[in-house]
Amino acid sequence: MNSDAGMTVVVAAVIRDGDGRVLLARRPDGRHMGGLWEFPGGKVEPGETPEEAMQRELREELGVSSNVDEPINFAVHTEPGVCIVLLFYSVTLAGSAPQSAEGQEIAWVEPEHLDADAMPPADADLVRRLVEEPVG
Repeated sequence: MNSDAGMTVVVAAVIRDGDGRVLLARRPDGRHMGGLWEFPGGKVEPGETPEEAMQRELREELGVSSNVDEPINFAVHTEPGVCIVLLFYSVTLAGSAPQSAEGQEIAWVEPEHLDADAMPPADADLVRRLVEEPVG
């Protein structure tokens, strides 16, 4: 890893509905990796724990309250000048159904229909795990 790269910590939520489907959000066109589907979440701000950042991001992006469960995976993505550490958490929603609060497209997707090629490269390992693991 390039020691000059700034490190950014990002949290991402694996949210399942009662049928085992996973919630995805589409990155807006014109942004880095625009058009790709991703697990909802965002950057951890200074002074926040990852769990606090997750709850804030889900309120801002989807208008929901959430319970952040255990971390389930992590990934590191590097590009010139950038190092992103992604922390993936299992999350349950509390209350209302998610709505796109920032104009992004959202969808509930059955795990076997997750497409790693339509998602950021750092999500590939988790996508593989979700496709292979039985829904309990």
